[in-house]
Amino acid sequence: MRRGRPVVSLGIVSLITVFTILLFAVFSVLSLSGSQSDSVLSDRAACAVSDYYAAEAQAEQRLQELSAIAANDVETPLSERLEAAGFEIVVNTSYPGTVVVYSTPVDDQRVLRAEVGIGEHGKVERLYRQTILTGQ
Repeated sequence: MRRGRPVVSLGIVSLITVFTILLFAVFSVLSLSGSQSDSVLSDRAACAVSDYYAAEAQAEQRLQELSAIAANDVETPLSERLEAAGFEIVVNTSYPGTVVVYSTPVDDQRVLRAEVGIGEHGKVERLYRQTILTGQ
């Protein structure tokens, strides 16, 4: 008797190899696509955080400017000095001193709003600080 060829032919092995390579190619394309979108998202998040902390630093500088104005004991009334420096004074508050509001832009869509109270003897204290969407 003659020995026959093996049951598995070369055609099936080639098909399995091609299918496996195709599967690896699809998964690598999906992996690259996912990593690119993650990279874009992380860049946007880093930019947003950087913008926020830059605005936070500007708000702190405005607070120091406000403290210097409040501590300065001159003949001009405090309200006139604050308005001349560009601060907005809030009226009809329950705070026992002067309440000042100022805003610092974060980016095109957000603004950092701070409310500060000036008490007796020019003591400055933060009442609140909040990020507000401008809706643009």
